[in-house]
Amino acid sequence: MNLPSGYNGKLYHLIDEVNRIKFSEPQKALELANFVYVQSLKSADELLEANCLYLLGVCHEILSSYPQAMKFLSEAIKLAQHLGEKKIMGDALNYVGVIHDNLNNYSNALKAYFRALKIYEDVKENKKIAIVLSNIGLIYTNIKDFRNALKFYSHALDIAEEENDSESLLITNINIGLTHSQLGNFEEALKFLDDALEQAKNSNDKRRTAIAIDHIADTNIKLNNKEEAFRLYEESRKLKLELEDKRGLVRLYGTLGHLHLVESNLVEAKINLEKALELATELGIKKSVHELHKMLADAYEKTNNSAKALYHLKIAYRKELEFLKEEAEIHAKNISTQLEIEQAQKEAEIQRLKNIELAQALEDVKKLNVNLKDLNNEKNEFMAIAVHDLKNPLQNILSTARILKRSAELPKSEMDEFTTNIINQTDRMFNIIKKLLDHNAIDQGELKIIISHFDLNALCKELISNFREEAERKRLELVFEEAPGETNINTDKVILYEILQNLVSNAIKFSSEFKRITLKVYDEENTIKLEVIDQGPGFSEEDKKKMFNKFARLSAKPTGDEHSTGLGLSIVKKLCELIGASLKLESKVNEGAKFTILLKK
Repeated sequence: MNLPSGYNGKLYHLIDEVNRIKFSEPQKALELANFVYVQSLKSADELLEANCLYLLGVCHEILSSYPQAMKFLSEAIKLAQHLGEKKIMGDALNYVGVIHDNLNNYSNALKAYFRALKIYEDVKENKKIAIVLSNIGLIYTNIKDFRNALKFYSHALDIAEEENDSESLLITNINIGLTHSQLGNFEEALKFLDDALEQAKNSNDKRRTAIAIDHIADTNIKLNNKEEAFRLYEESRKLKLELEDKRGLVRLYGTLGHLHLVESNLVEAKINLEKALELATELGIKKSVHELHKMLADAYEKTNNSAKALYHLKIAYRKELEFLKEEAEIHAKNISTQLEIEQAQKEAEIQRLKNIELAQALEDVKKLNVNLKDLNNEKNEFMAIAVHDLKNPLQNILSTARILKRSAELPKSEMDEFTTNIINQTDRMFNIIKKLLDHNAIDQGELKIIISHFDLNALCKELISNFREEAERKRLELVFEEAPGETNINTDKVILYEILQNLVSNAIKFSSEFKRITLKVYDEENTIKLEVIDQGPGFSEEDKKKMFNKFARLSAKPTGDEHSTGLGLSIVKKLCELIGASLKLESKVNEGAKFTILLKK
């Protein structure tokens, strides 16, 4: 940066000082940045103001003041865009990504990182590119996609070594060490983490020194070197308190609480977990709040304090529902940066090729890659549902059963609440498993078609009767309008029931109270027409393009905390094809939906 002379030149030198001490003395850096910011406003120096806004955001992020950090970073981005200062924009966007990552908002984090990466590529800031690539890799580590994580770290490490940049080397070494530790490659993990710790200490980067120490301690726990691990945790605790690193303390106290809980050191466990919970609640880290309440419920259960255990378990249930809703919406596995990069490279290569046959061959490869990507996404989604969505209700059932076993004299209202929870969680698991098995049977061609002759009106009455209680629970009006007389049809009765069951279930799930859901049957000359009509949120044009895909996530959300696998409409489409029925949708956003099924008699 070409610094202006005079007073403003001195202010720019103070900016350099903020950058130098922000990790070692963040509070002092914040005070200095505030001073320079006020001076920038007085001198009407917009470039200085943009730099100050960015650094104020960074200092607040380091001090875990996330709302303040986002406010300053957003203002920095706007001003930098106005001034055409792309580097400041990229720096601010990178820290926006860091904040979202800290709060487990991985989708928003990746969006910010992508924007920063594009800017850094435009201005050829290779050192910054390495940092962003390493940050993206960390997200993949957090969601346990280690293969993609290591790809990004490898790319980041190559750039960092080529540029001989100590900061990006430090960040990447920490992240690679963390990933190897989680993979069980402990010797490799310690090699990278020890290098990172030495780099952090040499550069007086206290924040990253503490992070490296944490990961080295975690790895020692896995190696059963508990004495060394606790010594390192204490060293890290002192650094975090000095830096006022609240998020770091949430992680540290939570880890210590968990370790003491496993060792049945219940007094120490509760002390550390309560400290972590207080800070996590203050910072708004929902995932940590949920996990800490669950651990505290376990701790109090082990000390036979049923009242406290019930208190924390109730909150854990509520927080889990909130967290699962958000997690489903921000699932970062739907975003594969590596595939996007490879796809862009292939497209660029095709443009350069003049040989039509070679271009066609590459296009075929590209299509094959898209198919493989779809298959990989389906596999990831299947595993996410099977592991994550089944694990959580099982854990809840186990915890509830333990509480009930220890609490023989619970009031009837609380006993009913907990037994109802067990029933609901079991129903949820059953429905998930049924949907997955149904879809797999269809894909594998294992579903046999059994044609029978039956009265469609009677089948629909049975269906409506089975859904009546669920509809009334949500204060919905469920109406059946039958065709006159007997409406006989030849088709697979079980499959047709499954089609209608999925459509009516979806209508109930996505309708708000006091709405109407109608099932109509029309007996026409050569065909039978069925309609399922609701007054729900309807489908957007974007929804209509993907609504019949497996695991589709549409814009509408269930209105009563119900679970959605994204398989229902995909199953309906495939089942209709199996019995030769046509399926049509008429819908607009906020105007409900009408599904029409046409069957030959």
